[in-house]
Amino acid sequence: MEEYLNLVPVRNGKVQLRKVEGKYYLLIPMESKLDFLARKLHGDYRRIELDEVGAYIWELCDGRRTVAEIGKALKARFGEEVEPLYERLVTFLLELRKRYLVGFKRDEDIVQGGD
Repeated sequence: MEEYLNLVPVRNGKVQLRKVEGKYYLLIPMESKLDFLARKLHGDYRRIELDEVGAYIWELCDGRRTVAEIGKALKARFGEEVEPLYERLVTFLLELRKRYLVGFKRDEDIVQGGD
């Protein structure tokens, strides 16, 4: 766990966070030619629904804050609701990374998503 605390999450610039009718969604553009059928059925974006905590984490992944700093901000805003804090935060960020929604910056390097 300690190895992740100094990493800096960076959002995929193509992905947008939107609040629609009280719910938060990540809108991921479907750009592949293979997505033509999905685009016809669902529009130009895939959607991933986030809760309020997930949306707040997404907003904090600005390429400047470390995972430790994001954790402190979460604790200040949500208190005990986000415990166990760093286990949940790192798991969430790694899931975003698997889907190429965030990368991690360490020093000047960005660690790309995927496995």
